[in-house]
Amino acid sequence: MIKKLLLRTAAVVSAAVMMISSAGFASAQKAKKYTAEDFVHADGTKIIGEDGNEFHIKGIAFGNSVWDNPSVPDTSHHDEKAYKDIADMGFNCVRFYLNYGIFEDDKNPYHYKKSGFEWIDTNIKWAKKYGIKLILNMHVPQGGYQSGENGTELWTDKSDRDRLTALWKAIAKHYAKEPTIIGYGLVNEPVVPMQETFERTFEQYDSLMNRMAKEIRKVSPYQVIFIEGIGSAVRSDGERVYDIFNPDNCFANIDDSNIVYEFHDYDTFFFTHQNTEWAGTLGKTMNYPSEEVVGENVKNGWVDCVSAKKTGGGQNGWAYFESGYASLSSKANIVQLAFSASYLGENGTVFFDDIVFTEISPSGKRRVIFSADFTDGTLSGSAWSSDGSGKSELCADDGRRKKGCLKISGSTEMYVQNFGRYEMKKGYRYTVSGYIKSDKSTPEIRMDLSLSDNVYSFNKDFLEAGIKKYADFSEKKNAPLYLGEFGVISEGFEQGRNGVGWVRDMISLCEKYDIGFDYHAYNEYSFGLYDKYPIGKNKELAELFKEMLKK
Repeated sequence: MIKKLLLRTAAVVSAAVMMISSAGFASAQKAKKYTAEDFVHADGTKIIGEDGNEFHIKGIAFGNSVWDNPSVPDTSHHDEKAYKDIADMGFNCVRFYLNYGIFEDDKNPYHYKKSGFEWIDTNIKWAKKYGIKLILNMHVPQGGYQSGENGTELWTDKSDRDRLTALWKAIAKHYAKEPTIIGYGLVNEPVVPMQETFERTFEQYDSLMNRMAKEIRKVSPYQVIFIEGIGSAVRSDGERVYDIFNPDNCFANIDDSNIVYEFHDYDTFFFTHQNTEWAGTLGKTMNYPSEEVVGENVKNGWVDCVSAKKTGGGQNGWAYFESGYASLSSKANIVQLAFSASYLGENGTVFFDDIVFTEISPSGKRRVIFSADFTDGTLSGSAWSSDGSGKSELCADDGRRKKGCLKISGSTEMYVQNFGRYEMKKGYRYTVSGYIKSDKSTPEIRMDLSLSDNVYSFNKDFLEAGIKKYADFSEKKNAPLYLGEFGVISEGFEQGRNGVGWVRDMISLCEKYDIGFDYHAYNEYSFGLYDKYPIGKNKELAELFKEMLKK
């Protein structure tokens, strides 16, 4: 009995010691003092890692099916092997897209589901194993996806802003002591309603960003807050306004030293989002680089034109047209190809085929800059109609060789189909030729001439000009800069369009200006490194990442 009593006493003492020890450990953990140096953080224009050295964000996005508005996380989007895959390519970060719906139901606000936090916790575990950091980005907040057409409710409904602020505070509190989380992107691509003045338009955005940042700082003193500038405002008629915003006036004014300013870059949109119905670019394709003008300050939009004249007949009603010459002058430095098919009437039609735009050097050497036989299924360029009548379309079963042509029909007034704009060079001459089939006398192939300054063709210089504006802002604010999104749709990697060359130049410019970046995206249909993980990998792009990120 005495022996049993002694053993029981020893067990009780031992348990008590373990409880005291455990409580002491928990107390010690709770009492641990964190500083900015325990996390990746901003320091002037630099981002500094936990080791005290500069940390260059080299990220890729996990979209997590946020556009499907899931109520629970899509755990099929990626797995642990995906983290090993991106680490092997040289990435050190994931921009982790969030939809508020994985945390909160609209019918039960402020009650947060465990599933959202558990999914992030799982990803943190995987990320740590392969040396990857995470940036949590609210891609779809309460009120809807901002870059779509239905996101303005966030700005018009106070309850949505209250809920988003509360959700960010809950997320930040949960991960306040987790160095794997670099920080928080508060709202992806904010689009605010246009107000009577620029100041009132901006204030909607600025006040919400400040409010969220202050609430996050109450629970998470050291993680980075990523502030993305306003991309556009939307008028009451639904039209977007872009040109009132620039790097100097689009970012929230937040009094916090641990801020990183975020911008996105898809220059030019007609290349990065080419030939895509949902992006409004269907039929438009581009190569990189090209001589097509994509940036200019137009001084005189039209000064003259040079029309092609009929020089010969052809079979099946086709006639050959060839223009005289256009050249650089003090009045014109831009030439644009145009097809005119005006006053056709409701049932009138005109067909164009085998267009060739040629540059002739001072020595007489000829070089084709642009040609179109309309056989590849795409119709680039843009159309203009004075009264909205008429349309342009491809005819796959017509043409000089019955392999395709351009058809314009139904114009009751002026109708013009424009193609690429090109800068003319000193001493060079330009001419255009092609075939027309029509029973009308109005159709025309011509070169329209205009005058511009600050002209950029679609090349690395153009890309650099766009990025440098933000780099200059970073220097003025003495704060780091982060390219949160850039990427090319799958069409841009096909038929020699050189999407890989565009990505290469974008990464090299980020390196030049010391800008962290994030490629969009890892596993998204049409835009991902994978079309559907783990199949459909863009091997050429993956090799580029290995080459540039692991050097």
